Amino acid sequence: MRRSFLIPTAMTAAIALAGCDRGPKRSPSQTITTPDGTVEETVEPAIVPSPDASLTSETEREQDDDAVKSNPVAADPAPAENEAVAGADAGADISADVVKQLDAAMGEGSAVEVASDSADKPDSTEEPRAAYRLWLPTSKGPLLVDLDVWVDDQPLDDAFAEKLASVRATLKKSDEDAIGWDQLLEHVAGDPATFGQTASRVESQQQALIKRYDRNKDKRVDEQELVRFLFRDSNVSQAFRLFGTDAFRWANRSASPLYAAIDRNQDRKLDPTEIQQASESLLREIDLNSDHCIDFAELTRLRENETDAWRRHRSNRQGDVAMDLSGYVNWSNLSYTMGGMLKEDPVLHPSNPVKSIDADRDHWISEAEAESILTLAPALTLAVRFDSSDPSASTVETQAHAAVGDDVRIEHHPGFCWIAGQAFQVGAVALDMPTTQNRIPRQVFVQLDANKDGAIDESEIPDGAKDQFPLESLDQNGDGKLSFLEINQALQQKQSIWNFQVRGRAAEHPDGVFAWLDLDHDQFLSTREIQSASARLRALATENVALSASDIPDTLMIQFCRGEPDQDDARFQFSRRVTEESDERPSWAIHMDANRDGDVSENEFLGPIESFRELDRDDDLFLSAAEVREQ
Repeated sequence: MRRSFLIPTAMTAAIALAGCDRGPKRSPSQTITTPDGTVEETVEPAIVPSPDASLTSETEREQDDDAVKSNPVAADPAPAENEAVAGADAGADISADVVKQLDAAMGEGSAVEVASDSADKPDSTEEPRAAYRLWLPTSKGPLLVDLDVWVDDQPLDDAFAEKLASVRATLKKSDEDAIGWDQLLEHVAGDPATFGQTASRVESQQQALIKRYDRNKDKRVDEQELVRFLFRDSNVSQAFRLFGTDAFRWANRSASPLYAAIDRNQDRKLDPTEIQQASESLLREIDLNSDHCIDFAELTRLRENETDAWRRHRSNRQGDVAMDLSGYVNWSNLSYTMGGMLKEDPVLHPSNPVKSIDADRDHWISEAEAESILTLAPALTLAVRFDSSDPSASTVETQAHAAVGDDVRIEHHPGFCWIAGQAFQVGAVALDMPTTQNRIPRQVFVQLDANKDGAIDESEIPDGAKDQFPLESLDQNGDGKLSFLEINQALQQKQSIWNFQVRGRAAEHPDGVFAWLDLDHDQFLSTREIQSASARLRALATENVALSASDIPDTLMIQFCRGEPDQDDARFQFSRRVTEESDERPSWAIHMDANRDGDVSENEFLGPIESFRELDRDDDLFLSAAEVREQ
């Protein structure tokens, strides 16, 4: 008999909460410090993809199905369902509830190996191609970046395909068997540990979901339908998708609250006097909590919420905003957009890449010329690595190619990297919040433990759960019982499908002035950084010439995340990046550092001023960690 779809609301919520994302942890920095506080790397030769670079298929979420018939996993243009779950039957039998909770925790079979297509392997004489080619229009011109993404030492595309194969293997009894929609919906609803919050919305929407996703109306789940359905909450039906917006372009500097605070006479120019008084102006106008630091959250309150930019359709335009050229591309539309970029300045490249593909020099980009952008060497290559066992170990690495010139500086930090050119900056960040806490709630275990001896024996396991929880295979210590730890250690081996999809956002930093003053790129202006604002701005200004907003170098941010998509806006927000390194300063210095910016300023020091000056060996009016450790 098929199990009922109804699960008591309270128990469903408990399982859903058990699979929520963990917050990210930071690992100790491996940055090599130079006199200017950065990490410099040698610029390597360019890697040029071969002219016959083949395209795989990706789809913009608004594309018609007809445009992607050749795509094995086409995107679903329909919006994600967000309807609330209908009320469950409160009088359902508790033993049946427990069976469903245990089924939800175990749910999925073992992974199945997926063979890669040998036809797509690069020639052995060529450099290996990156998985993705990113097109990044910026306020300074177009930028080309190659990207590889790894999940637990496996290429993302392979890991994504393998996870889908394991879902199919669980549902199909043999290669000849077709997967029915009722079968799929029941499996997903009973396994929130694997399918996340999307599982809780299945029961009340069965007919609507079948109508929407059974495209060919054959009552069977084919490959494309399965992927569209499972990943419908993200509107992304492939392993990777890059989103872009131009909402911050130019406005991130001209409309910056920081720039407005420094520009005391509001003439939209920073004269030498205003630059000299920059630190005082920032503390007076922006430092809302008077801690002599500026958190990005303080800045957000003074302008339009940056997440609005991603809710508008400005992120969908072909070529005007960031996109992945490795998937489906409307080259006709993109060629039109490229034509308007022929006269733009280069970004990190010594020349504009769009100008390089204008083969006939007619000052226009044809469709064929637009597609030839795939043969150019990128300015940068990024490698993003996610580690499910230790999210704090996830990294972003980059290599700048010879074409960018010698003035490019690269810094590597835990979880992100920073690329700084003479007039432009790029930050790349891995926001790793995997869904790994697959556990049965303590209250479910207590309900099963009828004799209250702290363990579950054979007689206490419900009949409907004995196949999913075989005592002989889970009983690690051989005592004939299952402890709470033994059950949950088995469940920890499961991973959510959302750990195998990566979504990216690429756009100008919401506040380019903030990014320019933030020397350590932690999305937090310390007292030291605020005090250095005048010198930082003065370095940009020509003597006796006022500084305009456009004179401040722009910053492009590329962010990558995985996890359930309902938390994407929170993940992609710019919040202070805090490391978990142990603070080795003396206890007195830790307690005096009231704003936790890593320095003890004159205002924070509680001892005699003579003692402060004696400790402040470089006379910069701050006691650094090194200075207080050397006392």
